[in-house]
Amino acid sequence: MINSVFVLIAALVVFAFGYRFFSKFLAIWVFRPNPAPRSYSTPVPQTADSGDRMTSARYMPLVQRAGSLAAAVTIVGATLAVAWGWVPVFLWVVCGSVVGAGTYAMGSLWLAKEHRDANPAGQARIVAGDRSGAPMLVLIWAFALLVNTVMAITISETLPAYPESTIPFLLQTAIALAFGLLVHRHSRLGILPGAMIALAASLLALWVFHGIPLEMVGQIQIQSTGDRALTIDARTAWVVIVFAFAWYGAHQPPWKLALPFGLLSTALLGTAMLVLFASIAVAHPALAAPAFYRPDKAPAMLPWLFVTVTSGAIGGWHALVANRCDSLGPDRANNLRRLGYGGAIVDAVIALGAILIGSAAFSSRHAWLQAYGNWDSVARLGRILQIYIRGFAVFGHAIGFNATFASSLAALTLMCLSMTTLIAGIRLQRYALEEMMGDGALSRKSVNRITGAGLILAAALSVPATRGHGLNYWPLFGSAGMAVTAAVLAVMVLALAQQHLPLAPAVTVLLLVLGASIWALVLELFEFWSHHQWAAFGTCLALALVLAAALWPTGMTLYQSLRDRRR
Repeated sequence: MINSVFVLIAALVVFAFGYRFFSKFLAIWVFRPNPAPRSYSTPVPQTADSGDRMTSARYMPLVQRAGSLAAAVTIVGATLAVAWGWVPVFLWVVCGSVVGAGTYAMGSLWLAKEHRDANPAGQARIVAGDRSGAPMLVLIWAFALLVNTVMAITISETLPAYPESTIPFLLQTAIALAFGLLVHRHSRLGILPGAMIALAASLLALWVFHGIPLEMVGQIQIQSTGDRALTIDARTAWVVIVFAFAWYGAHQPPWKLALPFGLLSTALLGTAMLVLFASIAVAHPALAAPAFYRPDKAPAMLPWLFVTVTSGAIGGWHALVANRCDSLGPDRANNLRRLGYGGAIVDAVIALGAILIGSAAFSSRHAWLQAYGNWDSVARLGRILQIYIRGFAVFGHAIGFNATFASSLAALTLMCLSMTTLIAGIRLQRYALEEMMGDGALSRKSVNRITGAGLILAAALSVPATRGHGLNYWPLFGSAGMAVTAAVLAVMVLALAQQHLPLAPAVTVLLLVLGASIWALVLELFEFWSHHQWAAFGTCLALALVLAAALWPTGMTLYQSLRDRRR
């Protein structure tokens, strides 16, 4: 068996070489932010919320990006993908992140810099024409809706399973509010000392209350004419509470809750990764997972490996957070390599940690097969969360942590990351619609109503998925993420062609992502048709049509631009 330390070191070396050389190549020769060949900075718009002092530090954009990269999706996807063996998911996360995700993330920020007041839909309208703007808006709005649904399901699955983390999770809100108020009113304190104080308070709350479980039990049943019309259990109640809190956080000034909660989540994630990698260095366990494997009843590895790891290598979320969520607040230039390529590497490191937990947190190959041997049992969100959290506890116990405390830390980190992404998702939906206010197409009241309707729809999708089938949305969710990635990459290639910049790196990534996306959508259409799942079939077909509507005008404009360029 291969030692986990070797795998960890090999991945970190590749990440370091990618950042040192490939990102520099992209910055100098492909995405030229400024005429000066060695200037890699991207000016950030000065349209931040007034009084927002949370992002004044130079390193804050990268920290903020790390907290809003849908890290919980990365963890779930990478842990599930270990079912096909550790080698395929390792290669996809490492190589895909260094080449594909790095190119995509830097290009997303480059587009945001070129069109600083536009979201991806606005960028498509500016670059490819008005016909591509509306399909892109529908695509990113639907993807944000699915992200919100998956994040709410993750929290509602984790809280009942790990009630000892409930009180610390609820206390995160008070800690984040106090953190934001402290830094906002006393800016001389600085972000880093305030974040350390908030992290210490969070860990103290976890240590004090991790042995005191808090859970909701029982059900409320609403009947109509003798038939059960609605059942409200603990998971349903948590879904409602989670969405209510996310709605509140998304409509407050960023400094008040969204930014401090995101920074606190990032600090918890950094602590968890430090514990994980330290335990690997000390215990250096061997990988119990086979190099290649296919569980019983599992789908083929391709293209589902690409779809499953929707964020660990190339994820549509990078482009959605490139403009608003990353550029709120800083009044100085941000380094394009550090923020774009560095964000992709951070996401890959998170995925790498999940791969090592899913591969090395087992005492033997037999124990691993008991967890991953059957696809019907492993392809459940609760089961994947259990594998990750218990595996983290195994690693934490190796360096002296109490198993209950370590599992509570992992559960708390997952839930805080999910809540941060959920708040960001609601804000992204609102920002995407607010851009239409400038054209007079929508009023502010209409924006709030549509965003609220999207929140209600996400909650309605979340409730049935909490009955143990939370991963039913995963293939469609992954396909939607790759569709967004392909659409943004097409706009990126067109923008590069219009400015007579090199196209080869972006075109290569576009062909890979577009091919995998179309392949997965076609397979899903046949699957839903054969099982008479007409709602899922219609949703998948609509997604394919919207993707085609977004790509067609972009492709035609690109063809015309390349023909003019050749002449």
